[in-house]
Amino acid sequence: MDDNGDRSGTDAARQPVGPDRPALRHLDVQPARQDGRDGVVLQDPLGISAHQVFVPNGLLPVLARFDGTRSIGEIEHDLRGEGGTPLPPDLVAGLAQQLDDLLFLAGPRFDQALTHELETLQGGGARPARHAGVSAGYPGEPVAARDALSAMLGPRPPATRPTPRGLIAPHIDLARGHLGYAAAYGALAECAPADLYVVFGTGHQGPSAPVTGLPSDWDTPLGALPTDREFVAAIHRRLGPAHPVDLLLHRTEHSLEFQMLFLKHLLGDHPARVAGFLTGHLPHTGRPQTDEPHVGALLAAFAAEVETVRASGRSVCFVAGADLAHLGPQFGDPAPIAGSRLTELSETEHGRLRHLERGDPNAFHRSVEGDGNPDRVCGTTPIFLTSALAGGSARLLHYGQANAGDGAVVVSFCSMIFD
Repeated sequence: MDDNGDRSGTDAARQPVGPDRPALRHLDVQPARQDGRDGVVLQDPLGISAHQVFVPNGLLPVLARFDGTRSIGEIEHDLRGEGGTPLPPDLVAGLAQQLDDLLFLAGPRFDQALTHELETLQGGGARPARHAGVSAGYPGEPVAARDALSAMLGPRPPATRPTPRGLIAPHIDLARGHLGYAAAYGALAECAPADLYVVFGTGHQGPSAPVTGLPSDWDTPLGALPTDREFVAAIHRRLGPAHPVDLLLHRTEHSLEFQMLFLKHLLGDHPARVAGFLTGHLPHTGRPQTDEPHVGALLAAFAAEVETVRASGRSVCFVAGADLAHLGPQFGDPAPIAGSRLTELSETEHGRLRHLERGDPNAFHRSVEGDGNPDRVCGTTPIFLTSALAGGSARLLHYGQANAGDGAVVVSFCSMIFD
């Protein structure tokens, strides 16, 4: 087993004394090939462990038994019973110890790290800009980040338009989505800034709750963007406390981080605040979403708290960080996507967006989720919430399709503003 990350002080050579009944946590597993060997790469979707670990195929039968029901001795006995090459002494115990050191196993070591991360998130600090300078298309150094965003958005226009009610922007990486970001935040630059931006972003790791607010500020290469902690707390007082795992998904999620970057770039030193919420899935049930009791309660909670903010003389703008379709073999399609399919997709998605132009978020939701979401639109919930809460019609600014060139990876997105 090869750890591709910083070992953070672990010693692979020590005698294995790992957990007696090893249980793998829920991990991301991707096929991989390394040094001529086939296997898988394990990674922590919560980001509590920063490691990526390559496991060759020969060790997968061992990992398959790390389910918490078998002791080390029982696992060794099972594997000996299958025949084949005899196991090296302490292989199973050593593998369990390594994975425990890397926080890939459930148990006291992971529980301690989990508690620490939750305390950090809830302790009033700032969430780091995790994707800066990596592969998201924006630099981590302040001057370089400011220059890159300025080049993307173009000359700053005078803010002569009133504060909009809402905005829909992509959350694809900035390199592929630059035209969409330029359209969305270029339009926002023409408007008077809001005092509070309520931002909804897709939770790609599947949060259990419809919304989970982050009580921390948002760090960016351009400085921190302060969170309206009272607004976030008030929403959760109405809807119930955030689930700890859902809260942790904020650590590595990019859909909100990218919006906060652009907002900070536009706001500069303007004393605005934000409230960022990761969104889960709102399934189609055969009737309008706004008729669903839990959705109605969700919308009522935000409407009531926004009314309180506005009653104090502060303005509010809703923002959705949302992409549309995901097509191609990388997302489960059997073959690359042909040009004719992309034309068909564009026509379908423009039809869906017309529901938002007409101010009908229920029809938009039904058009995506009513037939099981075959195009794998990931931004349905943030778009629905933004449209329902902003109210009224939206104006389409941009529609785009990021195609890898061979149809293997296609992601579509849009930019819209609720004037």
